[in-house]
Amino acid sequence: MAVIRVGLIGLGPVTSEGYRPGEWGIQHMDAINNSPHFELVAVANSSAASAQRSIDAHKLPATVKAYGSAQDIAADPNVDLVSVVVNIDRHYELVKPAIVAKKNVLVEFPFMPTVEQTEELIELANANGVKVFVAAQARADPAVLKFKEILASKVLGEIVQSQFTAQNAMGTPPMWPESTKGFFDINAGISRVNILLGHPLDAFVSVLGGLRSVQSIFKTQVKTTNLIDNAGDVSEPDHQITAPDNFAVQGVLSSGATAAFSVRTCPLPADGVGFRWVITGTEGEVTFTASPGVFQMNPPDAKITLRKGVADAEEMNFLQKEEDYYVNMGPMGVNTLRFYEAVAKGEKDAYSTIEQTLETEKIMREIKKAATIV
Repeated sequence: MAVIRVGLIGLGPVTSEGYRPGEWGIQHMDAINNSPHFELVAVANSSAASAQRSIDAHKLPATVKAYGSAQDIAADPNVDLVSVVVNIDRHYELVKPAIVAKKNVLVEFPFMPTVEQTEELIELANANGVKVFVAAQARADPAVLKFKEILASKVLGEIVQSQFTAQNAMGTPPMWPESTKGFFDINAGISRVNILLGHPLDAFVSVLGGLRSVQSIFKTQVKTTNLIDNAGDVSEPDHQITAPDNFAVQGVLSSGATAAFSVRTCPLPADGVGFRWVITGTEGEVTFTASPGVFQMNPPDAKITLRKGVADAEEMNFLQKEEDYYVNMGPMGVNTLRFYEAVAKGEKDAYSTIEQTLETEKIMREIKKAATIV
């Protein structure tokens, strides 16, 4: 296959102890550079000078071009795919020029702040004949793909119920970077509702289908934190938090099965299980468990157990044979590489299209609308 030439929007020069905007782009850069199917040919930041600093800091080839706008990088004839890896609040203004320039686009999840923006970009992408891929990394996780395979085999019979529970490993610390204060704002695109609930919910929907009705409860147990600037000094003490740190959602799937979904915040789970996902059918049951971590970032000690009827339970092997270059990615970024590889190979089960993302966004909108806040 032809190598896909990538223009990356949003690349920080370093990885700092406290996350700063642009640093998640480093995971995308590493995925692109490790894959033989992609070539990084351009970087765009807030200015061409900023992009050049990042190019120099990562010792990228001198042929990698530096740009200061989405329009400029999209206009580069040597760019086949534009990857947008910045704060969600800027996704719309950066994605739209690439679509207009008839470039395929890869965008971090969450995709857009509003459903209406996503619907507009779907129409624009269709009109321009381009593809938009949304990097909901959990869809590329081997365990999630194994769940899909198990359900497709019909070994569980008719699905009657599914439960997902998670321990939130990203509690509210006493200090937080002001650059990402939207994490604690329920109405912000980068709100932890969209991150902590959205990523696993998208995987849930990719396996089981959508929800036709929902009820939800949101609770915020820690209500303030201190915002700090890049120097580590407090810039806003007692910043008010509106985004919940505990979520409970239940509803009915499009298939008619019932669903329950919860995320709780605590220092560590009593049983050491950070994630537990159970799918129950008329002929059997399957469970996924993993230690605490971030669901879409390859959580440790993942295990899938299947029981057919009353037979002995069996642990399922879901690990895929992967190329040697996968070992160059750390656990945080390996699903990002898997996502890129799926895009290159056309493995549709392992990535999210803009239309599939719209379905998740609509469910998230209904969950927020239906929420009882305590």
